[in-house]
Amino acid sequence: MKEEYLDIVDEEDNVVRQATWKEMMDRKLLHRTANVFVLNSKGELFVHRRAEHLRLYPGLWDVKVGGSVRAGESYEDAGKREVMEETGATNVKLTEIFRIKYRKPEHNVNRCVFKCVYDGKIKIDETEVAEGKFTSIDDAKKMMADGKLSPSATDVFMRFLRQNKNDQNPENLRKN
Repeated sequence: MKEEYLDIVDEEDNVVRQATWKEMMDRKLLHRTANVFVLNSKGELFVHRRAEHLRLYPGLWDVKVGGSVRAGESYEDAGKREVMEETGATNVKLTEIFRIKYRKPEHNVNRCVFKCVYDGKIKIDETEVAEGKFTSIDDAKKMMADGKLSPSATDVFMRFLRQNKNDQNPENLRKN
């Protein structure tokens, strides 16, 4: 298997060098990630429980799909790739909704967050996802309140909710 390289970036998101995924994780280097909120036409959000063997947040729930941006890859291309890898959805139209910095002892990223609407069959990647389902925004909020979401998911979801606090109409949340 070919070793995966990522762009290591500075605080302003400028590429400073490349590193392997393992080096980035071991040294907790600042890098880019793409995250995607996958909604269906009913305004429900796809949530999934992370596989138990994953290095970050095993067994916790997430409200977004996504992952590291590969060296030379755009945020959008990484988002589409991650949606396809984790849900099986192809040809999705991503809409960028915000960028956010996430700084924790275990993980440091500059994150670009998108949303998309997908009504097809979800085919989860069992190497990354233990289970997944579409759920209401209110049920996802309850999962967060109950401490079931990963810290990373909580951070991004809170920003998503703040951004949409005056407009919880599912019809408008899913608009691209």
